[in-house]
Amino acid sequence: MNIELYIQSGIVESYALGLASSLEVEEFEQLLPHYPELKEALSDFEYHLELFAIENEVPPPPGTRERIQARVREIPNVPEVARGEGKSYRRQKSGPEYIPVVVSSPYIKVHKNWRTFLIAVFILAKVLLAISIYYFLEYRHTQKQVLQLEEQLGKGAEK
Repeated sequence: MNIELYIQSGIVESYALGLASSLEVEEFEQLLPHYPELKEALSDFEYHLELFAIENEVPPPPGTRERIQARVREIPNVPEVARGEGKSYRRQKSGPEYIPVVVSSPYIKVHKNWRTFLIAVFILAKVLLAISIYYFLEYRHTQKQVLQLEEQLGKGAEK
């Protein structure tokens, strides 16, 4: 087997990132103990990936850790599994428990389908507004013509 071509195929990166299929993972793990070049390529990629992550890290906003710890302290400390008589029983809760979330972002997040629907409704509303304005202006113009015709009929009847 040509190990250099195998390494250049991108299998090392796929394996390290968890993107390889189960067959590829199985094959890679079988070859790993037999080829030191493969071990070296894997450790080299992991090292460079870690360097990349360190160089491009973005620190969380200040106070995030304290807010998370405060939320965790609010959750009741109830064990999920109660053990007894050699069997494990999952505890039944009266209902779902939710952690209240406070959003500090001024933006509303909308699912992509709703966003498309809202844009379509907005465009339809603008079209209907334009049509309404057009017919309103036509109505006013027609009323002026009716008034002019009534005046002409009124003058014609007086003669």
